Amino acid sequence: MRATVLRDPALVKMAGRFVWLDIDTEKEGNAGFLEKFPIEVWPTFLVIDQVTEKPVLKWLGTATADDLVRLLVDGERAVKGGAGEGADALLARGDRENGAGRTAEAVALWEKALAAGGPNWPRRSRTLESLVIGLQASGEPRRCAEVALAEAPGMARGQSFANVVSLGLACANDADAPWARGAAASLEPLAAEAVKLPGVLADDRAGLYDALAAARTKAGDEKGARARTEEAWKFLVAERAAGKTPEARTMLDSWIVGAAMDLHDPGRAVPLMAESEKAAPKDYNPPFRLAILYLELERTDEALSANGRALALAYGPRKIRVLTQRSSILEAKGDGAGARKAIEEALAYAGTLPKAQQNPRTVQRLEARLKKMQGG
Repeated sequence: MRATVLRDPALVKMAGRFVWLDIDTEKEGNAGFLEKFPIEVWPTFLVIDQVTEKPVLKWLGTATADDLVRLLVDGERAVKGGAGEGADALLARGDRENGAGRTAEAVALWEKALAAGGPNWPRRSRTLESLVIGLQASGEPRRCAEVALAEAPGMARGQSFANVVSLGLACANDADAPWARGAAASLEPLAAEAVKLPGVLADDRAGLYDALAAARTKAGDEKGARARTEEAWKFLVAERAAGKTPEARTMLDSWIVGAAMDLHDPGRAVPLMAESEKAAPKDYNPPFRLAILYLELERTDEALSANGRALALAYGPRKIRVLTQRSSILEAKGDGAGARKAIEEALAYAGTLPKAQQNPRTVQRLEARLKKMQGG
């Protein structure tokens, strides 16, 4: 997003109406912001009312420059409040509820807004995106998939259509219930259409490929899943090569590593991650990802070396991930004592983080792992 969308000239015209702030949630100095505005999904966009200092709009995931412009306008509307039962007012109220973390209330208001606005309401596509995101986040995969099934066929073919289909298919893929297979089968053709649409963001296209491969796997079609993942690999590598800056060339690296692992061929991603490490020498991610690949290839010495380079660059909650990875590498090398020490270091470091950056679930997993290592 930062390498592409946020540099788009379409956002320049909004500059005088907003104060822009980019927050690195891993830095301890930003803990105060996180205490006030908790972030659980990356990227997250917030529009914050400067008077109340409360978020009035919260958007999870990616967006095109045009989408961001519309979201900012909706954020302004939400700051002004929304009285009445008109579609725009209901949308603004839903956005305020979502910004405050009251997702269920937001979902109900977005559904009312859609009913009030009708099929030709200009904000319909954006509201549908918010609705499926909200349903997914609130643990309602069936409703998420059903909304996508009901609404996506009639949507204009573009970014919003792609997002609704991708989220709906992901909800169906993630559910272990009788309805899920039929929903996934019905959404797959729409996702196959969406992944080929011009103008869909690269991150979202990668997500569509991933959802399509997952749907084939769930259907027991491993050959089809591999074919989809190979398509994703070709797209990702081509997109990477077309990047004009180091940031643009590395922004899809996590998808590239995931595709290589899914294809049971981690070696194909090693040269690309090595290039990324040279291009972004201050970023912990490339050596961290190299360590993932080397560990899978059973090249444990190289994995440990890459992990060490990542550890020297990591900070905040990400450092816990690197230490946990270090434990896995040492375990693979047969160094049980070293593996335990790495988990102990991760636990000790987690305890030093500001409260807003602490994750109780992460600590519980580390404690359970350490107990198992100790024979408990």
